[in-house]
Amino acid sequence: MNGLLADQFGTTDNALPVRESAVRVSVWFALLLTALLAVCVPVVAAASGFPTPVLVVVAGLCYLAVILVSGHVQTGLASAVVVLSLFDVAVTLVDGPGIATVDVVAADLVAVPLLFVLLYESVRDGVSLRVNERSLAAVGLLAFVCWAFAAGVVANGVSSAAAFMYAIEQLRNLVVFGVAALIVYHMDVRCVLYPFLVAVAGNLLVSLAQITNGGMLGFPFLGEPPDRYLRSFVLGSTDVATGFYAGGFVGHGRELVMVLLLALPLAVVVAVRRAWFSPVVIVAIAASVFSIRIADTDAGWATLILLGLGFGASLTVWLFFASNRRFSTAITAVAGVVAVAVWGAVARVLWAIFQSSDGDTGIFRTDTLAVRVEEYITAVQVAVKYPLFGIGGKNFYLLSERYGLPADLGVHNTILTNLAATGFVGGGFYLLAALAVAFVALRLVVATEGTERLLWVAMLAAMAAFHAYSSWMAAYHWTVGNAAFWLLAGATVGAASKRYRNRATRSRLGSSVTGRLSG
Repeated sequence: MNGLLADQFGTTDNALPVRESAVRVSVWFALLLTALLAVCVPVVAAASGFPTPVLVVVAGLCYLAVILVSGHVQTGLASAVVVLSLFDVAVTLVDGPGIATVDVVAADLVAVPLLFVLLYESVRDGVSLRVNERSLAAVGLLAFVCWAFAAGVVANGVSSAAAFMYAIEQLRNLVVFGVAALIVYHMDVRCVLYPFLVAVAGNLLVSLAQITNGGMLGFPFLGEPPDRYLRSFVLGSTDVATGFYAGGFVGHGRELVMVLLLALPLAVVVAVRRAWFSPVVIVAIAASVFSIRIADTDAGWATLILLGLGFGASLTVWLFFASNRRFSTAITAVAGVVAVAVWGAVARVLWAIFQSSDGDTGIFRTDTLAVRVEEYITAVQVAVKYPLFGIGGKNFYLLSERYGLPADLGVHNTILTNLAATGFVGGGFYLLAALAVAFVALRLVVATEGTERLLWVAMLAAMAAFHAYSSWMAAYHWTVGNAAFWLLAGATVGAASKRYRNRATRSRLGSSVTGRLSG
């Protein structure tokens, strides 16, 4: 393997047009922007008393100046989209009914213009659209967004405004999906993956600082949640409070859990590829388990166990075959250490569950099971009553009491939320997009080998964890959590499109050379 391929998650099929410098630059830009948001802005604000929004603007201008001087503007903007998508830096323009709002998120300011630039480059390069699972994912998500707006126009619910505001949120996910796909298509999957992990690490460090502080640090503009405590548990001789407060700058602790579940399997793959990174990942696994414990979510625990068992088994199988193939002893040894760490984390979680009591300090609780089931049944009934357009996004929250549920209650299941909001048609489009992305990842698993195959196994595991967790949480309105998923979904589609484009290019070149030789 030559130097160009040594750090590539792939075979020569995916490595031919790789811009290695762009990958390195994107990582440095991600580190810079994450440090500015997670460290510099809070420290300067605390020390000087300057308003946080002003410092965020200054940090953004400094970042813009750096990428302009460096000459890597497009790569810098691409990294900014990924990093900013994982920070809930936003300004609310309109407060709607219930929990509906119209926000301008920092990522929007970069993602929208970059999307048009990348689309222009794609059209200029003559990208052709074909009917396949990749286009189905994009068309399905686009159709879902359009149907969400249509549900607001039909107005079967009590608030068209809430429905339109929900549709705007879904439009943001579509933009993030498209930008991520085009970044990977024109650059490399690592230009999304590495900045994603850097931003998650930054938020995890902030979460640990919040835990150490025993509450929020005082930066709500950056996406910090208010202090909301639930229970406590004993760690050594210290009582540690659980609750929503330790969410980094993602939004809140339970939303950070969603992001961590997406990131952990991907970080493990990077550790397998880069031996020096394995100690960092082992520490991150331990910190993530602790952060999930602080968030006090049984859905998070259950998903973490399933993720650990599923991906841990996949990693173990991969390790078994890797040890008998062309992989070096170093890679096999590092993979073995990481596999032990993954299984150790699973064992630690299971041990904590077995040690916990069945009372108020138990990790798993079943007191919400009845109301969850009632929510699900009601959501299906609403869809049956309004099969075409549903009642509009975020209207279930406004109507929950009328349906015999507690007031101000949303459906704790993203798929059923969209089913009630947009009917069977809109819910079907959303499901089509999610399944198409999973199928794209599955095809990449089959078509690749080595560490690239392990990457797409990890991506499948991350997507499964997202759907498992969001099937028990009211996650439909989590800005960062949903953006993180569609960011990785777009990267998956972009990687597949790039792979098949490279294969087609080589096939045409081979045919041309053969024709000239025979002539």
